[in-house]
Amino acid sequence: MAMSTASSGARASRADSRGRDHVVHGRDRELRLIGHFATDLDPTVLVVRGLSGIGKTATVIRALKQVGAGSSAVRVVRPCSPRPSAHDLENNRRIDLSAWSVPDHLEHDTDFDAAGFLRAVSAWAGSGTGPRVLFVDDVGVLTAARARWLQHLADEAYGQDWRVIAAVRSIAAESLSDDVEVLELGPLDRGSLRRVLDMELSVPVAADVVEQLRWWSAGNPRLALELAGSLSGAELRGDASWTGPETAGSAARRVYRAMLDGLDPATMTALAAAPLGAAPLGGAALARRDGRTAVRHPLLALLCREARGTDGESREAHPERDVTGARATERILDGLHLDELPARAWAVVAATPGPRLAARAVGVSLLTGRTWMDHRDGALVPDGVGAEWTDHLWWRDPAGVPAEARAAGARVAAALLRLEGTGELPDPEGLRAGLRLLGPTPGQDWVGVEIQVHALLMLGDVVGARSLLADHSGAAAESTVAEIVARDLAAARVAAFDGRAADVRAHLAHAAELRPSVDEWLPARGLRAAADAVVDGTLPASTMPAQAGSWSARALGEYAADLGAAHLVVGQAEGAVALLTIALEHCAWPYRGRVQVRCDLVEAVMASTPPGRVGPRIERLLEPVVAPEERSAVDVAAAWSRLQALLADDGTPSAAFEAALHAAPVPMSPWQRVRMLVAYGRYAVTRGARTTGTALLDEARTLVRLAGMAGWLRGIDVFLAETDANGGSGPEWEVLGRHEREMVRLAVHGATNSQIAQATFVSERTVVNRLRQAYTTLGIRDRRDLVRLAETRPPAWLAGG
Repeated sequence: MAMSTASSGARASRADSRGRDHVVHGRDRELRLIGHFATDLDPTVLVVRGLSGIGKTATVIRALKQVGAGSSAVRVVRPCSPRPSAHDLENNRRIDLSAWSVPDHLEHDTDFDAAGFLRAVSAWAGSGTGPRVLFVDDVGVLTAARARWLQHLADEAYGQDWRVIAAVRSIAAESLSDDVEVLELGPLDRGSLRRVLDMELSVPVAADVVEQLRWWSAGNPRLALELAGSLSGAELRGDASWTGPETAGSAARRVYRAMLDGLDPATMTALAAAPLGAAPLGGAALARRDGRTAVRHPLLALLCREARGTDGESREAHPERDVTGARATERILDGLHLDELPARAWAVVAATPGPRLAARAVGVSLLTGRTWMDHRDGALVPDGVGAEWTDHLWWRDPAGVPAEARAAGARVAAALLRLEGTGELPDPEGLRAGLRLLGPTPGQDWVGVEIQVHALLMLGDVVGARSLLADHSGAAAESTVAEIVARDLAAARVAAFDGRAADVRAHLAHAAELRPSVDEWLPARGLRAAADAVVDGTLPASTMPAQAGSWSARALGEYAADLGAAHLVVGQAEGAVALLTIALEHCAWPYRGRVQVRCDLVEAVMASTPPGRVGPRIERLLEPVVAPEERSAVDVAAAWSRLQALLADDGTPSAAFEAALHAAPVPMSPWQRVRMLVAYGRYAVTRGARTTGTALLDEARTLVRLAGMAGWLRGIDVFLAETDANGGSGPEWEVLGRHEREMVRLAVHGATNSQIAQATFVSERTVVNRLRQAYTTLGIRDRRDLVRLAETRPPAWLAGG
C-alpha cells in the first residue's frame, strides 16, 4: 500500500496546532508534574523528552494553562537555529530573538548573553498574571554544549523569578547537572489516540484499527495521523482489512531519523529481517515472543528494510497476502470486512465449496440481517458443500460433539434459514426441542450463540435466552470480530425484550466502536430506535438504510416491529398500527415474541381507531393464536394478560388488568409494570373511568422516571391531550376562519407577530387580536399551548401546510 505523504503530512501539522490539545487528556500524571514544577520554588530545570510528534509542545502548554500561566509564560521556538523567536501562549504574539541565537558549540558560558536574552523576553512579555515560565521548545538533541547553555540560562532565569522548561527529542550529554529533572513523555494510550483520530478524521475509526494504528505508530499521534491519512474510509471503519503500511512516510522518517542513525549495522540488519507483528509488545526495539523476534517500533524496522534494500520477511509479516479463495472469504467474514465481499457471496461459496466457509456465510447473514442467497427458498446452501456445514455454524471445533446435538443443530439451521427467507416457522415445537439439545453443548461460537438467543426470544423463552448468555459468558475468549459483535448483539436483544433500553444502547455502542458499520445494519437500527424512544422520547425516523433491497424478510419484519414499538412509546398510535401490521405480515415470529408484538398492535389499534372500524386485515393479525409455552415467562405472561384484557372490551375496567396488577407471586419487571399501568390507564380513561385511569398514568409517570424510561412521558402526555380533544374540551379547528387559519399556521411554524402581519397584510395589533380570539376558540392560553396542540392533534389543513 503506497503512503500518501502529502495528505498525511497535512494531517500531522493539524495535530500539532489543534489535535494534540486533546491528546493530553490521557496524560494526567505528566500534566500534574509539569504544573507542579511551574509553581515550585526550587531552582531546577525541567527537560521534557520524547520522540518528535509525541505531543511535547501541547502537553507543556496545556499544563501551564492549567496552573494559570497562560498569560505569563513565554514559548521560545527554535532556540538553536539562526532565527530564534518568542511567542506568548494566549495570542501568539512574536518577537525576534536573532541577536541571542545559540551556536551549535559553546566553549564557555559567557558565549551567550543570558541576562540580555531574559531582559528582552521580560520587556516584551509584560506583567502577565501567574507563574513566569520560559518554555524552550524545539531544542532537538540535548548535547553537552546545549545542556551547558540551558543550565546557564536557568541560573540567570531563577534570579529574575523565571522557571525554565525545555522540550528535547533525546539527550546526548553523558551527564546532566543535579538541578536538571527529566520527564519522559510516553506514548498515547488507546483512548487518547482515539480522541485525536475522531477529531481529525471525518470517518469513525474501528477499535481494532485504532489499536493497529497505535501499534504501528508506537502511540505517536503524528505518526498515527500520517498512517490514517493513507487509509480509505472503508479501511478506517473496518469494512475493509488493513494490516499496516508497506512504506514509511515522511513523518516516520523525521521521528526515527536520529534513532536510525544511531543503530549499528548488526542491529539494523536484525530489524530489517524481523517479522512485523500485529500486537503491541513491551520491551526494547527487538523482543522475543514465542521463540520469534518481534519489533516494538515497526516503522523503524520498515525504515531499516528500506535502508537495506530488502522487503524482509514480508510473507511472514503479512500472512493474509498468501491466502486465497475460501480462506480469504472466511477471513473477510470473520473480520466483518463486508465491503470486500463480492456482490453475490453465495457464488463464492459455490465456487469453493467447504463446510466452514458456508457456516461463516450463513452466520454473518443471520447476524447482519443481510441476504446474499442466490436461491429462492433460502433453506439450502449451494450444492457440494455437504451436510456437516451446520456443525461449524454452532461450534468452534465440532470434534467430540455428540451426534444427537449435531443432528439437532442441522434441524435448527434449516428452520432458521427458512424463517429468514419467508418469515414463517412451520414447526415451532421442533425448533424449541432442537434448541434444548443444542444450547448446553460446550465450545460454541458466539455467532451461533447469538442466533440461538434470537430464536429463543422469538419463541418467548426469555429465561432460556438469559441462561444461554450466562452459560457461555466464561467460554474461550472471542477470537474474531464477528464473535465480539455477535455477543453484544445477543445481549442487546435480551435487554430489549426485558425493556432495559439503556443497556441496549450500551451494547450497541460497544459493537459499533469495533465496527461502526453495525449502526447501519437493520437489526441494530431498529433496536436503537426503540431504545432511544424509551430513554429519551426520541421520535423514530422511519428511513431505510443503505442497501435497502438486500435485507431478509425476517430483518425487515423485526425492524418494523421495533419502529412500531418506538412509535407507541411516544404516543404516535397511528404510525405504530401501520408499522406493527407490516411487521407481523413480513415476520410472524419476531425476536420480541408474538405475544408482545401483538399486544403492542392491539394497544395501538385501540388508541387510534374508533370502535367498530378495525378492518379485516388488522383483525386477522390481532388473533392471539399463541401456544402456552410462548407465554410461560413472568413478563410474557403479564403481556399476555394485558392483551387478553384489551381484547375483552366489555365496557368496564377489566378484572384481568386488576389481577395482573395486584397478584404476582414473582414480581414482573419495571418494564412490564409500566406497560401494564399505561395500558390500563388508557383503557380506563377511554371507558369513562377517568379518575382511575389518571391515577394509574400518574403512577406510571413516577415509575418511568425512577427506572430511566422517561420517553414514556411523551406518549402519556399525547394520549391525555388527544383524550381531552375527543371529549369536547379540545380544539375547534374547523371553526376558525380563513384569515385565522393562516395566522395560526404561520405562528405554529415560528413566525413572529410582525412577520405574520407582513405576510397577511394587516397591522400587528390585528394579528394580536385575531390570535387571541383563536386561542379562546381552541380552549388554550398562549402560543406555547398552540404549538403543543398542533403537534399532538393537528387539523388536516395545518398538517398539509
